[in-house]
Amino acid sequence: QWDFEAVRTVDPWGTEVGRRFRGGLRRWNMTVQWWLAAYVHRRGPRQYPLLRNAWTMLASAYWHGLHGGQYLSFLTVPLWLAAEAAAEAALGGYFGVPLEQLGGWKGSLLRGGQWFLKMRAFEYLSMGFVLRGAADTLRFWASVHFCLHVLPL
Repeated sequence: QWDFEAVRTVDPWGTEVGRRFRGGLRRWNMTVQWWLAAYVHRRGPRQYPLLRNAWTMLASAYWHGLHGGQYLSFLTVPLWLAAEAAAEAALGGYFGVPLEQLGGWKGSLLRGGQWFLKMRAFEYLSMGFVLRGAADTLRFWASVHFCLHVLPL
């Protein structure tokens, strides 16, 4: 039997409201995400997560078509995934608890800041899909001084 979950491809609530960059990716185009995880990501080198994520995003870019801007956007995703993981680990070490368990105004402020950055990163990377061309995407990113490439670095 088929139900709505079998054909649902986007979880808008999870994409928009979730605070993590990785979670937002997983809730967008979920059927393609499943395929990429099952057939590309799991075959990548486990000891090099950045390379594994880049390999997966390269396959996803190819899946979407031969547009340079999309390749640029997809290949920026591993940078954001690595930065998010490093920031969460550092904050967890500093506060002694994972970010989702940190209470009070500090926890709320940090989780809200993470959501805010995730949304800005999605907007920034979406320009590769809107403009499609590599030169146009790079021109836009240059106009904002590659700020959301510099920040995760």
